[in-house]
Amino acid sequence: MVINLLTKKDNMMKYLIKLLTVSIVFILCACEENQHEPIFSDKTIPSVIENVIVTPINGGLDIKYDLPNNSDLLYVKAVYTTTKGEEAEVKASSFNNKLQILGFGDTTEKTVRLYSVDRSENTSKPITVSGAPLTPPVTIIQESMEITPDFGGARFTWENALNTPISIELMSTNELGELETIETVYTKQTATKSSLRGYESVPRLFAAVIRDRYDNYSDTIYAKTPDKLVVPLFEQRLDKTAFKKVVLENDDNWDAWEGDYWNFFDDEMTSIVHTQGDKPRPSIMTVDLGANVTLSRFTVHQRLSHGTIHAFAHGNPKTYKVYGAKELPGMDGNLDDWILLKDCESIKPSGSPLGTNTDEDIDHLWAGDEYTFDEAIEIRYFRFAVFSTWDGAGYINASEMTFWGNIVE
Repeated sequence: MVINLLTKKDNMMKYLIKLLTVSIVFILCACEENQHEPIFSDKTIPSVIENVIVTPINGGLDIKYDLPNNSDLLYVKAVYTTTKGEEAEVKASSFNNKLQILGFGDTTEKTVRLYSVDRSENTSKPITVSGAPLTPPVTIIQESMEITPDFGGARFTWENALNTPISIELMSTNELGELETIETVYTKQTATKSSLRGYESVPRLFAAVIRDRYDNYSDTIYAKTPDKLVVPLFEQRLDKTAFKKVVLENDDNWDAWEGDYWNFFDDEMTSIVHTQGDKPRPSIMTVDLGANVTLSRFTVHQRLSHGTIHAFAHGNPKTYKVYGAKELPGMDGNLDDWILLKDCESIKPSGSPLGTNTDEDIDHLWAGDEYTFDEAIEIRYFRFAVFSTWDGAGYINASEMTFWGNIVE
């Protein structure tokens, strides 16, 4: 009797398992067969959009329209041909009555077909419109670009009033005299500049090519000189081993925590200077450059002892002024007795909030904050006075400072 009961129970369990297995397979198959089908299905073609207005914009077209009175309207689709001859489309939800087409690389008239599409993927008859885009952003930026002599190379400056995301290939000649890309800048800033350096002060060819995200390219851009050549301004990197430590009465202590004064001049990005944070601003450092010089530029690197974790944050210098003197004005360090060389501010390229860093920001971090001097003033003593930090910290930390210029014989 016990055996019979157990046998019946086992059979019942096997039956339930088989039933459950069949049900699951059926459901999965049904889902697979119908997963691409609209929730609502009919064959009624939606009405066309009406009262279309086409407005040319730089590199594109703004298109506004009245939506048809179809309750199941899903989106409006624009189909067009790109500058490269490829068919493309843009969709706009039925919650909007406009769409935008971007990426045209010329100003010739474009034809666009507009369709209404409902939830059953039924497509209306096309409405055909046309318009001629305004000058593409790449062309506008190209016309603004200037290539001029800079210390040790050439300076590239341009305007990007539309804040178009672009890349710019900065080029110069190689050993064979051929143009090659030395650096690529990615940016959407309004006004931007960049430099190629490390070249002798002899005539040299520099050039640039601008590209947008739609693969529209500018012409190759050269300096506006008769022979397209640029003569880099002479400069040399100052020898940091010749520097001497100077501590004036109002200087801060840059040896606090894991910091050390000389870490600022050791060419090691993993070492840092660090103040205690218990002195009023500005926090000042003074250094004897070891010779009389006229500075052309200098760079300040933020704290890099832990990679990029402290980028544009922590106690990294945000606003500071730099001063110079040929002879020490006095041990009291009164800044009024020093020559103000430059008012500086560390700028984050993307402008994104604290804690958010783009690739452009990180590239800038590793390159350092660079400042050039408009006037060649002969000095021997240099002062670095920090007024604020990136996150408002009371202390200051940084990795490296480097100078370029000419030694006065």
